[in-house]
Amino acid sequence: MSDPEVAKAYLLHFYPEISEIADFESLSLESSLSVRPSLKQFETDVVYRCRFKGEANEYFYFCLVFEHKSEPDKYIAVQIGFYIMELMFRMVKERGQNLEPVLPLIFYNGKKEWVPKRLPELFIEHPYFNIVKPYIPDFRFLYQDASRLAPEELVHLDLSYFRSVIMAMAFRYRQHLIFRYIEPIFEGALGKEKITAITTYILGVGERSEESFLQELNNTAFSIKPEVMSTLEQILERGRKEGLEKGLEKGLEKGLDKGIYKNRIFNLLKTTIRFPKLTGEELSDFTELDLPVVTTFLSVKSQKDAAALKKHILEDLLADIPVSNAEKGKLTNLIEQLS
Repeated sequence: MSDPEVAKAYLLHFYPEISEIADFESLSLESSLSVRPSLKQFETDVVYRCRFKGEANEYFYFCLVFEHKSEPDKYIAVQIGFYIMELMFRMVKERGQNLEPVLPLIFYNGKKEWVPKRLPELFIEHPYFNIVKPYIPDFRFLYQDASRLAPEELVHLDLSYFRSVIMAMAFRYRQHLIFRYIEPIFEGALGKEKITAITTYILGVGERSEESFLQELNNTAFSIKPEVMSTLEQILERGRKEGLEKGLEKGLEKGLDKGIYKNRIFNLLKTTIRFPKLTGEELSDFTELDLPVVTTFLSVKSQKDAAALKKHILEDLLADIPVSNAEKGKLTNLIEQLS
């Protein structure tokens, strides 16, 4: 949403009444950082400033707040109120300008259905509510629950990166729809940077493993599949390498002897052959190997490619560790049994 074109499309589609009064030519990104850095728990995602249509010097702000949690935030109105007052405080105290309206927009795509409460509603059960009610700040917010948007509505959005973003976010907890609508999701994500952003997001919020996602994607036909598959494999490979490096660093920090480490890798294969139903955590505990090492091994094993598995063990897991010809023969035998 820090892309002005996406923000503009968001307002045009979901809030046409705001779009009617906005001069989008003047749209400028004010901040994508916390409104007050010293209070990190209050962190607005995006703040824009925009001129009113037909007015030379009349502006308004809108802040886009993303509730990306699975659990709704009961006190979101407190957070929103902080943003509004902080922005207005800056206007009058720091910049010496006239007050400008601040419109808060909440974007939610959590699992549970949620209607955010305004401040007075948080006090409604207070025994003296009727007396204190006039003194409780009250403001409304523009609210959108993307998880309840119908796929049929989203697929008819104009072809754009906005459509790609909204569909990916709307299907966060409806993962089966990701593959049903994979074509329209990626159609608007033109260029490697946008494809990477969408792919990384889907992987990051997915409730399935990266490998199962890759396998299902492989069985799905769509026009820019080669670009998406290439991007996905690069992301996974980078993650594997980072996980391995961390695992190996931990081993070295513990003063782990290379010979002992090599024996543990061979024990990993033997244990997996004998107990194929053990989880990654159980294998890690049993073999005393760090979990990233084990999960990466299982990931490569799941591809059912004996040559790729052997290469992974020799070039990744046992990189820079001498392996004799006899050990290589033993490794080949174990991989055959595993296959």
